[in-house]
Amino acid sequence: MTFEYTENMPHDDDDASDASSDVTELEEYDFPDHFFERDGRLFHSHGSLPYPLPVDGPEQARLNNLHRILRDTVEFHYLGPVTEVLSDVRNRQKRVLDLCTGTGRWPMDMARLFPRVKIYGVDIVPIATRRPLPHVQFEIHDITERFRWNSGAMDFIHARNIDLAVTDYPELLREVARLLRPGGLFFSGEIGRYIDFAHGSSFDLARQAPHARSFFQVVNRSLELRHLVPIADRIPSFIQQSHQFTVPTIQTFHIPIGDWHLNPVMKRVGKMYLAALKDFAESLKPMLREADMTQHEIDTLVTGFIEDIEHVPGLVGVYHTAWARKL
Repeated sequence: MTFEYTENMPHDDDDASDASSDVTELEEYDFPDHFFERDGRLFHSHGSLPYPLPVDGPEQARLNNLHRILRDTVEFHYLGPVTEVLSDVRNRQKRVLDLCTGTGRWPMDMARLFPRVKIYGVDIVPIATRRPLPHVQFEIHDITERFRWNSGAMDFIHARNIDLAVTDYPELLREVARLLRPGGLFFSGEIGRYIDFAHGSSFDLARQAPHARSFFQVVNRSLELRHLVPIADRIPSFIQQSHQFTVPTIQTFHIPIGDWHLNPVMKRVGKMYLAALKDFAESLKPMLREADMTQHEIDTLVTGFIEDIEHVPGLVGVYHTAWARKL
């Protein structure tokens, strides 16, 4: 089941939402209204949102793959004092909110770990499972707009890979701070829009993987036309500058690209991430066409990118994480 935010309706039975708002369940005939087709791919139909990627079956498979990649990279479903924050408190329902939930894999996994916690996942399109666990609820919502819940309603807000949907991260943080109770937890995790070499490597990216480097330069210029600037390594400073949170705890993880890693788990992760990056490049083609690139230019760019990531050992993606508690 997926729900949609509506006005002037009764509030949630646990009194978490604003009294003037609620959600109504989407019917089968409502789903097509949230999508449109372009270049043989399905995209969200909410014109004001800058999110550039498709939301169809191939892209959903990439998101599911990326969920497994990040889980195995950090070795669990979360970082920070989540167990403490979500521990039972008499007469109060604990709540988690997952931003840009996509296919909803993270809320479903967390729901199995925390069966007494109410978990919400929000996204601009209804692509999450239609059969969630009883204490999981998926809703359609543009995260650049005010959320329906009362101030202090949430115990944990999870924001993973949302940078392609947000043009003003400090503004989003103000809304996150409003939603969190004092002591509540905010987590951010973003894969940088670039590649690098693993720690200890003396290779020069411009010389060893020039096509991969050029690919991200071109993609970032195209994304900046949508006001989507790279922010993965800037989020800790946004958190501190908000003056709403404790000093963030920062961790950075390298995700191998390909099967060069000696550790068997990371070798498997690297194979998955190589496939995910190929799919990412394919999903970006419609946006690159919109940026007035010719098909030949796009094909040359993507082919060179794939050639580098398939054959240059030691390449990694960089996963930037930060968590902090609401003051």
